[in-house]
Amino acid sequence: MLKRAIFLTGALLLSGYACAASTDGAEKPLIAKTFEAFKQDSARIRQQMQAGGTYEHTSTGDQARVEARLGDMYKLLEAHASQAEMSDTDKVALLNAQEEVNSILQHNDNNRLVCEHVAPIGSHRPVTTCKTYGEVMARERQDQKYVQDRARTPQLKSGN
Repeated sequence: MLKRAIFLTGALLLSGYACAASTDGAEKPLIAKTFEAFKQDSARIRQQMQAGGTYEHTSTGDQARVEARLGDMYKLLEAHASQAEMSDTDKVALLNAQEEVNSILQHNDNNRLVCEHVAPIGSHRPVTTCKTYGEVMARERQDQKYVQDRARTPQLKSGN
């Protein structure tokens, strides 16, 4: 009986930890409750996907998906003043579009932490290093530019 109580307590604690770990508290970029609020949010999102914005590293394909979903949401909200006036089918369509936009934007957020847990050369002890997604993408862009510049530089032939 005591073992079972300890097991159940441990299981409850672990499930509580899993729930706490899955809700990271990150604010969603888009919450479409009213048409007016949606228009402001969508304008802000479009601006932030431009160079220098929070979502500047969003790929062209993802930007097209965001634009398509924003268009879908615009049509749904334009016909109704708020979510409360929508049919259940329209509410589900609005929520699905909103969640797709939010997932794309949260993945491409420059402030999102990306952590690596690897052992440095010559060691067996892994080290965790964290950088923001913006820093990772800036470094990748820098590395690509370096490789392209090296490819353009004429190489001197040795020997003859």
